[in-house]
Amino acid sequence: MARVLVLEDEAILHKLYKKVLEQHGFEVLSAHNLAEARQAIESQDFDFFIADLRLPDGNAAALLKDYQAQLKAKGVQVIVLTAEARQRDELEALGYEYYFEKPVSLQMLVQFLQRLQASQA
Repeated sequence: MARVLVLEDEAILHKLYKKVLEQHGFEVLSAHNLAEARQAIESQDFDFFIADLRLPDGNAAALLKDYQAQLKAKGVQVIVLTAEARQRDELEALGYEYYFEKPVSLQMLVQFLQRLQASQA
């Protein structure tokens, strides 16, 4: 079973992502802010990282930059969720290539994760 770390501060969205992903066979780890995400990255193993960029305690772009080597070494596929595209170029230069603009189609997100999972098998 693939494990997904979901970093989303909006409680309703976080709960919805978790429910839908679990219904499709993913194990979901939760982070609601950058501190929880850092702790999860340092202490947990997971296959996918769904990261909202704008959070109450900062911007996840800095977190993705700080943990780029560690996430890549573990083979973690990162999917960035954002309502704004201005940081896309910076993150693409770091090797992060998967983006969904908010509001996210949950069906498309699940299908995308399933395709990534199949390509890793």
